[in-house]
Amino acid sequence: MDLIKKTMEINLEQQKLISSPLRIKIIYLLAKKAMTAKQVAEELGKSAGSIHYHIQQLYKGEILEIEETKENRGIIEKYYRSKATQFNLKEEKGQEKGSSRSMGISISLTDDDLKDFQDDLYDLMVKYMEKSVKGAIKRNSYEISCSFKLLNSEEED
Repeated sequence: MDLIKKTMEINLEQQKLISSPLRIKIIYLLAKKAMTAKQVAEELGKSAGSIHYHIQQLYKGEILEIEETKENRGIIEKYYRSKATQFNLKEEKGQEKGSSRSMGISISLTDDDLKDFQDDLYDLMVKYMEKSVKGAIKRNSYEISCSFKLLNSEEED
């Protein structure tokens, strides 16, 4: 199944839950198809216990849902599915409506992938800068920022 873009508004606690590169990989695997913790562990080459822990944290944080359960030789297998692939931080109480909208994602890249990504992002931003100066259409102005921060290795998760 192809990855379908689904967006979900999250709070700060949920943001903390998804800040791990390993958890982001789990979320994206489970966005493609429902899987058990054991299947995810096999796909990622990680221990089943570690992946089960991370899946439970994401499930408790309402990032994942159980799509179905199956009985297999007396054991109930839970098939998890991601609720979204893109996450926006909810506006906080007292924050002016539309004043700031945050969107974040964590991905694992090689140094060459990062350079390619930055080049592609620059081209995309130029495309929209060019659109912003054309025509007499009323447009809203937004400040867009993007940062690249090296996260802890997923091996430490």
